[in-house]
Amino acid sequence: MKETFLEKAARKMDIPADLAAGVPKIIIHGYREIYIENHQGLLEYGAREVHINGGEAVLKLTGEGFHIRAMTAGELRLEGLIFKVEFIF
Repeated sequence: MKETFLEKAARKMDIPADLAAGVPKIIIHGYREIYIENHQGLLEYGAREVHINGGEAVLKLTGEGFHIRAMTAGELRLEGLIFKVEFIF
């Protein structure tokens, strides 16, 4: 994928890309919890599959027993058994 102007500027100024370009920041704790910053909303939510709008890509989570532990306009914390994490462009 081609680097955007904001990503280039962030790289040159040594600023994390997720802060400059609104790219989601994803933190996975083991295989039971995932934390996502800078998301743009849930597209689909179920106990076995979750689709999250990440701007340029959709983040697709596959697993079992997903439930929302916390959610704000820009942050999402999910718990459940995580089998697979995919980016769909």
